[in-house]
Amino acid sequence: MANKDKAPSQNFFFHVSGTGKGNWEIGRPQQIIIKLVEQEIFQGEVLDIGCGIADNAIYIARHTKNVNITSIDMVNSQLLYLFK
Repeated sequence: MANKDKAPSQNFFFHVSGTGKGNWEIGRPQQIIIKLVEQEIFQGEVLDIGCGIADNAIYIARHTKNVNITSIDMVNSQLLYLFK
């Protein structure tokens, strides 16, 4: 992709998602999630829609108390990546 501001094509997205090779699969939680956890923002029910390989959800679950997190993604291979 020459233009960094352009979204990947749907075909590319579905082919790469869940392989760990997508530039959106960073292998760690996003910095904003870490900051929000430190501020104890997450409480109760949390829904992570489009969770990808669930880096953020896993971090929230491991570093918070009394949180029930549900993660969903429309690309099955994203969630299968968790079990590799």
